[in-house]
Amino acid sequence: MRRGRHTILASIDLTLDGPGITVLMGPGGTGKSSLLHALSGQHNAHGERWGQMYFQGQPLHAATQPPVLVHQQPRELGFSVQENLSAALRQRQSSTPQELRDEIGTRLRELGADALLAQLQQRVIDLPRGLARQLAIVRAAFSASPLLLIDEPTSELSTDDAEAVLALIERLATTHACLVTLHHQGQARRIASRVILLAGGYVQVDAPADAFFANRMQHPVLAQFLRTGSCHVPAPDARAEELSDNITVPAPITSIPTPPVTPVVAAAPLRLAPAQVALPATPSRRGPNGFHWLQPGRLAGCPMPGVVFAPDHDLALLRGMGVTVLVNLTETAMSSELLARHGLRSYHLGIPDRGAPPLLWAKLLLAKIDVMLREGDVVAVHCLAGLGRTGMVLAAWLIREGLSAEEALRRLRTIEPGFVQSQEQETLLHALEENLLIRAC
Repeated sequence: MRRGRHTILASIDLTLDGPGITVLMGPGGTGKSSLLHALSGQHNAHGERWGQMYFQGQPLHAATQPPVLVHQQPRELGFSVQENLSAALRQRQSSTPQELRDEIGTRLRELGADALLAQLQQRVIDLPRGLARQLAIVRAAFSASPLLLIDEPTSELSTDDAEAVLALIERLATTHACLVTLHHQGQARRIASRVILLAGGYVQVDAPADAFFANRMQHPVLAQFLRTGSCHVPAPDARAEELSDNITVPAPITSIPTPPVTPVVAAAPLRLAPAQVALPATPSRRGPNGFHWLQPGRLAGCPMPGVVFAPDHDLALLRGMGVTVLVNLTETAMSSELLARHGLRSYHLGIPDRGAPPLLWAKLLLAKIDVMLREGDVVAVHCLAGLGRTGMVLAAWLIREGLSAEEALRRLRTIEPGFVQSQEQETLLHALEENLLIRAC
């Protein structure tokens, strides 16, 4: 697997069985999340992949219930917990609203998710981070896929919240195969039945948890990882001049011919084997990286299309989510021809990076967005990274809807801690709150 000109994963030969918990570990940047994205069928527009993936004996792209990737951050910010879980169940069954409510209650009680059961009417944006993480995992389990791909589920959680998330995964693992990335060795030792160490583009160690943490195979890379939490293994495409004298240059990566398609043992849900293959594009129901609904189906925030992947890739995903208008907060206008190719148009208000517009401009922008929404448009606000200026406008919209500046910031940062990135932006939000209060009086 390559991203741009850099090889992330060189050769992965891996079979996953279930149910149970397999923990994927390795140094930061070694490709753990990239592997999970590939296993879920998500496509990197700037990347190249080789390999054949089978799910329950069929090519991955043909799977009726493919592996489900659980993101760290929730997506549908304005939906309630009930609506989130109902949407997951509706994808595979037709039921009345009452039947869905009854099934959700039954399943949450079976999973011991009493905290979520008590918050069914709460919007996702209002949930504490730990409960939002549990909701994302439960929603994935409701998809009925036998394989859950769970990326760093305890990242940035308190000890108690992390414990609740791990306990939930353990309960799900009685009926699902769970592939979980973790950086915390203590947590991995507690929940894993099998542990895989990924480093330098290869699987360095794949062993039962007790043998892994005891390093019974006396593997030098594993010994270093257990001792330091990292390991010094060169990237698959590292060159000799980039390495220290005592580091061996990796063997060159060669192209491997496509093998004939053969069935896989039914007990193995997923199989990767070296071969050249093209993977399907990301389904249109997924927005681009960093996409978040503030009001589902109406108002969202995201990074600038093209900042990570190709512009056409991101714009196609936005259009697939129903977006019709982009509110561009960067200082550079997007090509109208490029937008028109995807049935989109743009409203441009250039704001310097980490800056904020005058209060009057901000109010006029909110009024313009309101007109767009009333006319039936679906609006996505973006700056460059989709954090500072984007978060500022989304927070301003919440203030316009009646929240205080502090509460608007708290809710947004529950979803993405990077929203609103400068004192100037926060000052504008407080000024907007004061101005609206004065006008209300």
